[in-house]
Amino acid sequence: MSHQKNSGSIVIYARSDQPDAKAIAQQYEAAQRAAEAQFGELATVTYCDEGMAGSTVRRPALQALLQHVDAGFVRAIVVTSNDRLTRSYMDDLRLRVRFQDAGIPLIVAAHIVPETPDAVSDKPVDSDAVTARAVPPSPWFVRALSALRIKAP
Repeated sequence: MSHQKNSGSIVIYARSDQPDAKAIAQQYEAAQRAAEAQFGELATVTYCDEGMAGSTVRRPALQALLQHVDAGFVRAIVVTSNDRLTRSYMDDLRLRVRFQDAGIPLIVAAHIVPETPDAVSDKPVDSDAVTARAVPPSPWFVRALSALRIKAP
């Protein structure tokens, strides 16, 4: 399925293992900052599975997100960490291939890490400062794609 560059919504997916409104709110805020940094605009749709384990993809909000991906309603997906979508390597591979086939980038909000030794000091790192980056594929992901004869992103 091909998408136009600006068609669809920028969406956020948030998940917590335990019902925890504060954790979901923190994920939402970090993902919004990442969306704004990456695209210059805020995400307009949020999918949330609160109190749902990441060991399965059978979660209501994730399934709704996947249906919207297939329908072409999603332009980009923003999460706060890789394990928000799933904690299963195989499910992660399937999701990434599905997003890649649909032409949808997966953006992960990552905490800023000092880049030079001079930047390291006794001052605490600002945990609210995040930067958006496209996630490079992990080595196991590249090997799995190679076995399936799919080009890595």
